[in-house]
Formats: sequence, C-alpha cells, structure tokens
Amino acid sequence: MSLIVTYLQEKKNKPDWDQVSKGTSFQKTIWRQWDRLTINNGMLYRKFYCSDKDDVDNFKLQLLVPKSHQKTVFKYFHDVPSAGHLGPDKMLSRIQQLFYWPAMKRSITRYCKECDQCAARKSLKRNKAPLGQYLVGEPMERVAIDILGPLPLTKRQNRYVLVLCDCFSKWTEAYAIPDQESLTIARTIVNEFICRFGSPLQLHSDQGRSFEAKLFQDLCDLLKIDKTRSTSQHPQSNGSVERFNRTLLSMLTFYCQNDQRNWDEILPQVMMAYRSSVHASTGQTPNMMMFGRNIFLPMEAVIPRPDGPNESTSPETDKYVNELQDAMSKSHVLARKHLKQNSEYQKRHYDLKAVKRELQVGQAVWLYDASKKKGICHKLTSKWKGPYVVTRKIDDITYLVRRSKKQPGKVYHIDRLLPYQGRNPPTWFSSRKTGESHDGIPRVGSTLEEYVRETNGHCFSGHIIGCKGRMNLPARGMAD
Repeated sequence: MSLIVTYLQEKKNKPDWDQVSKGTSFQKTIWRQWDRLTINNGMLYRKFYCSDKDDVDNFKLQLLVPKSHQKTVFKYFHDVPSAGHLGPDKMLSRIQQLFYWPAMKRSITRYCKECDQCAARKSLKRNKAPLGQYLVGEPMERVAIDILGPLPLTKRQNRYVLVLCDCFSKWTEAYAIPDQESLTIARTIVNEFICRFGSPLQLHSDQGRSFEAKLFQDLCDLLKIDKTRSTSQHPQSNGSVERFNRTLLSMLTFYCQNDQRNWDEILPQVMMAYRSSVHASTGQTPNMMMFGRNIFLPMEAVIPRPDGPNESTSPETDKYVNELQDAMSKSHVLARKHLKQNSEYQKRHYDLKAVKRELQVGQAVWLYDASKKKGICHKLTSKWKGPYVVTRKIDDITYLVRRSKKQPGKVYHIDRLLPYQGRNPPTWFSSRKTGESHDGIPRVGSTLEEYVRETNGHCFSGHIIGCKGRMNLPARGMAD
C-alpha cells in the first residue's frame, strides 16, 4: 500500500498495472478504486457515497484499514458494551461510516459467525403459524410496550426493564424500574417517555396485570391514547417489542457474565449501540428516523477526522429547520418503502415450511439447553452449550453427540442442534480403538453391556437400556 500512498502524496498519475500486479490482493483492489482515494492528514482515505452515486458531493471519507489492524476494529464494533455484539448487517453499517477494506462484508460476517458468545446466545427456532401484518406511517402513531424481567436485583434496587418501541421509527426506550406495579409503570411512561416525545396515538401491550389495571386505563383515557392489547399467550401479536427484548437480553448477556447485578449500568450503553445501528425494517438508524440525524459515536473521537467545513459556524435557524424537515421527510418516505418490502419479505420467510437439514458424523455442533440453575438468572445465560461432536446419526432427526471423549454420548433431536462455526472446534474426535468405530458406537464383537457402561445407559432418546448377560451386536449396530 506504500506505493499507492506515495503516488497520491506526490500527486502522480495512477501507477501502471505492472507496478501493482505482484502486490497483495489488498493493493490490487485499492488500485482499482484509484479515483476514490485521497490523502488527508497523511492518511489514506476512500470516498464512500452515502446514498445516490450520481451525487458526487454527498460522500464520507473512510479510513483504509490494513489487515493487521482489522481485529482491533472488530473488537470496538462488536465485542465492547457500546457495540452490543450486534449482527453483521448492523456491524457493517456502523463500520462503513468510518473505515474501509476490501471484502469487508465477508470478513465481518465471518467474524460474527465465529463469535462463540453470539452463537451461544441464539434463540431456538420453531415452526409457527402464518404471520400477521400491521403497517404504520409516521412516528408515535403506534408504540408497543412490554416489561422485561425479573432480572437480578441491582445495587440501585432495579429488577425490571420497561420497554417502549415506536413501531414506525423503531426508536426504542428501555428504563430500569424496581417493580412492575401500575403506578411505577404509569409514572415512568409520563415522566420519561411522554414528557420527551409526546403522547402516542396508540399504545399496544400484552395482557399483563400492570397494563390492565384501572390506573393505566385512566391514564390512556386522560391522554386520549387508544389502548390495544395482544391476544392471550401469543407474544407474536406484540412482535416488535418482543423481538427487541431478545436483542436486549442478548446484548446484556455479554457484559453481565461476571456480575449480573450491574445490568442497569450497562443498559444505556447497549441502547446507544442499538439506536445508532441501521434497522433492517427501515433501512435507517432509529436516530435518523426520530431526529433527522445520526449521533457522534465514541469511536470517532479516537481517529483523525477529515478536514471539512467549519462546524462551529451555525446556519440560520429557519434554514436548518427546513433542511432537517426535508431530511426527515426523505428518510420517512424511504422507511415506508423499506417497511412495506420488509413486512412482505418477513411474511414470506415466516410462513415457509420447515426445511430438511442433515448433520455429518464428526461435525461440531451447539446443543440447545434451556435448563435453569439455582442462583443464576436464565434470561442472562447463554442457552447454547458446546461445542459437541456428532458421533453417530441414529435416524433422519436424531443424533448421538458427545462433549468430550470422557463424557458419555447422548441422543438429541436435530432441532436442538446447530452447526458450530466458531474459532475453537474440538480436536479430540480421533478414536479408532478395536471394537469401537470412529463415531463411538461398538461394532461386531463388542457387547451391549460395554456400550451401556460407556454411555451410562443413556443410549436412545433418554431411555435407559439394560441387559442381562453378554450379547453380540449386529453388524450395523443396535436397532432402536
């Protein structure tokens, strides 16, 4: 890359292909984008056109990051609390505002897939009924509300999280509260939400007793808020806030493993990460949708800022207001289009039937284990355990898996198994002793009694198999 930097600093023409053909793929890719490269404060930048490529003046400067420093960027945009361990799309949208390197989407996606903490926190997916649709057209038209908890009691005596999500802008507020009494909920909504954003036209909740109390109903009547509720035992009717709850718990889990009593201190930071990331449904960040601008990220304070217009010069008030309204209007028009397209896509995707999948013997997998342990809040605990190894395929939907060579094998349904794509795959799976195959199942000459002893009796679907005396197994192993 030094050759390209030298040419740019000396304002020379684009170097010949022969001069870069023997270089790295990084250099070749940068060379192909010569017209978008520039030197600023002695550092190499690339022009990133934000929306319309025909608008040559609407761009940001991305600092080029060599491969040796990309892991540092990954850490600050994925692992730390203000990054929130969000997915590759949100991570890419945030990194693109500041940095660039060739094939960054592929490397970001791979980094997220290889993150054991992210994989261990994934939810268990099941087939569900067809998805209903409800479209909104402006901010504060419909706000979904829910209570998350109970969580571990914090030093500030908080145990629950009150969540409010604007269904159009996807702007979400999360307030730590001590209890879920109707008075606490009503006071928090009025003082923290309505006093800042105004009254919503419609407030949607589940049938929790806090939202069905007379005090809460009177509050909605007083403020002329249309109160709606979801059907009983059907959280999908309040899908936007329920989906956010899973995201919030996932983000909090990464930073509360050692001390689960500090989640309310981490809460504002992970909320900043969420609101500054592009939402898949709108194609915009909640900050842009709600206020017409994006916030200044902490990472921007530690890198050299490109030279630009004097930001201390304030524009005329009327001009600024008009420009802000115009920007928000364009964002909302684009968001409505994205919401409609995303809603149609989600329905098609959600309504698809289950797809048959298969695991291979020797493949590393995660095991879904939602069992609760005394003294540990299961909502802040990773549900996927592993990695395990598939040691035998029992039939099309059940597999024998092991955590280690010393632990007994157990049979699980494929719905509870997920391929492991992390950076630390197990290496113990190499045994080929006499009387034992590579999958840990005895062959001809081995005895059922030995196999039962090896697996502690947990052979098929949790049923304990006993035997009297010694007997040989058939050539293809034991039948169910």
